[in-house]
Amino acid sequence: MPNKFIVITSINYPTEALRKFSALPDWQVILVADLKTPQDWQLENVKLLSVEEQKSLPFAILKYLPWNHYARKNVGYLYAMMQGAELIYETDDDNIPYESWHEFHPVHLQAQAYTSPNKFFNAYSYFCQANIWPRGFPLTAIRSTAKVQITNEFISAPIQQGLADLDPDVDAIYRLTIGEEVKFSKKDPIFLAPGTYCPFNSQNTLWYPEAFQYMFLPAFVFNRLTDIWRGYIAQHFLHQKAQGVLFCNASVYQERNYHKLLHDFIEEIELYTRTEELISVLTEYTANSLDFAGVMQYLHQRRFVKNEEVALFDAWLQDLSSLGLV
Repeated sequence: MPNKFIVITSINYPTEALRKFSALPDWQVILVADLKTPQDWQLENVKLLSVEEQKSLPFAILKYLPWNHYARKNVGYLYAMMQGAELIYETDDDNIPYESWHEFHPVHLQAQAYTSPNKFFNAYSYFCQANIWPRGFPLTAIRSTAKVQITNEFISAPIQQGLADLDPDVDAIYRLTIGEEVKFSKKDPIFLAPGTYCPFNSQNTLWYPEAFQYMFLPAFVFNRLTDIWRGYIAQHFLHQKAQGVLFCNASVYQERNYHKLLHDFIEEIELYTRTEELISVLTEYTANSLDFAGVMQYLHQRRFVKNEEVALFDAWLQDLSSLGLV
């Protein structure tokens, strides 16, 4: 079995995206089923983690992880790690790869590093001139004119976020008020220097082993929050080690599954109202402790997550420990 894995969860029959990913040489696709996934789901060259097989896996998170939630992806991450993954790429079943999809970057490379005085930089604005921003970007920063400092540095980026053409990952406010499709320009990747943030999602994202522990998707928050909260937490802890996220060209295009936009808007409320607070709370936490293991309990104390999330996160760390990853 290859040691490079693509993790997807789906409640649909095989899509064009899955067929294309399954045909990629040297990559193993893992499809994490949920209760709504068709029971007769099958596709050649895809490892299906059925509901029944998931129940038999030796992971502590299975005691706490709810069904019918995007965070079932956590099972796929751990399964890939158990198989000795050297790379884990995650996406969704409506993101179709281009021929250039495989053009990834090493962890360490020379790149432009962006530093923003107001802590946030809209990475989409580097790749296009359109009025567009990623899901989870603070609304208060969208019209910011703060001058960004750009330096050329040798950087470390164990998480790499590719963009998606046509219907990229934006929030419901964008879709309800602007809603235009976008095709991003091809450019060199950019690195957000420690202390500068941009939300990243789970739709076209490459993870190297040194960042595997940060893959945990919260399961007791709305689906529209889980990967964004995860992304901010991961960025913050990378920053403590002088690392960060590399934002890269679009290597997929999205033919988006149907969504009820007002439902998305409701699920995204905390993204609009608490993102800047989240960064402040994370900064408070790491001012006193760099122990990643305690962060979820701290976020629970600050009312960002429920008590059930703490138990699930502790189980995640237990699983990582059993796999020799922490």
